[in-house]
Amino acid sequence: MEKWIGDILLDASPPEKPKFKSPLILIHGIWTSSRCWRPWATHFSNLGWECWAVNFRGRFEEKSFEALKRLSLDDCLDDLKQVIRSAPFPPVLLAHGLGGVIAQKAAEEEGVSALILLSALPPREIMATLPRALKLLRLKYSPLLFLRRPFRIEEKDFRENWLASLPASQHLEALNCLVADSSHLIGEFFDSGVRLDPNSIRCPVLVVGGREDRVAPVASLRELAKRLGADFREHANHGHWMMGEGGGEEIVREIHRWIVKKSGEEILLGEIEGPE
Repeated sequence: MEKWIGDILLDASPPEKPKFKSPLILIHGIWTSSRCWRPWATHFSNLGWECWAVNFRGRFEEKSFEALKRLSLDDCLDDLKQVIRSAPFPPVLLAHGLGGVIAQKAAEEEGVSALILLSALPPREIMATLPRALKLLRLKYSPLLFLRRPFRIEEKDFRENWLASLPASQHLEALNCLVADSSHLIGEFFDSGVRLDPNSIRCPVLVVGGREDRVAPVASLRELAKRLGADFREHANHGHWMMGEGGGEEIVREIHRWIVKKSGEEILLGEIEGPE
């Protein structure tokens, strides 16, 4: 269901039986929206989490093109901080792709209970050279980036890179998540130039990567976890679109168990019943 925090639209999934004080804030990456989280939001809600899937500006507004022309990474950071501050208890952040950069910056400045980075984009000091797939995409889309106009990645490119580990029969649902995005954000995505301060993140951190990821290579994610002093989980046969691939419920349960282990009684409303 829709939930508004100021002018920020969230896709809210309330649990049938709430078990946690902290809401779970789900943060999308480039060229997508809250829709990408619907399968995982259902799984997390079944485990007792109240899920808030964020939409950064320009996703569904009536004048989305104008909103996207102005949208910067700092705007997205401001939106996320506003959502965090509205939570009744320090939330848990789960972010994908470029959303992981925004979530890390927010965790440097705001109180959060835990941070999970799923196929997050490593900063330049870790991923000094772009993977070949991203180099080719940056070259292809450089004229559009030069024009500073919002645009959407072509479905063929999205399939070959984001959905490489997903059977073709399941591509349609993922492609329905595609939206145009801000040239400012797309430039940040290709440049990976945002500097992070791991010493400012005081909450537990988990980095999750797929061995078949063509966008955020698992070796770079392992190094990111090391820099952050974070736990690391690697999943074979998974790529960049992990939240839409098979076995998602198992990964959700693994993340759920990690949060409960790390945050414990601080975020629990009461005893958790049944298997963890």
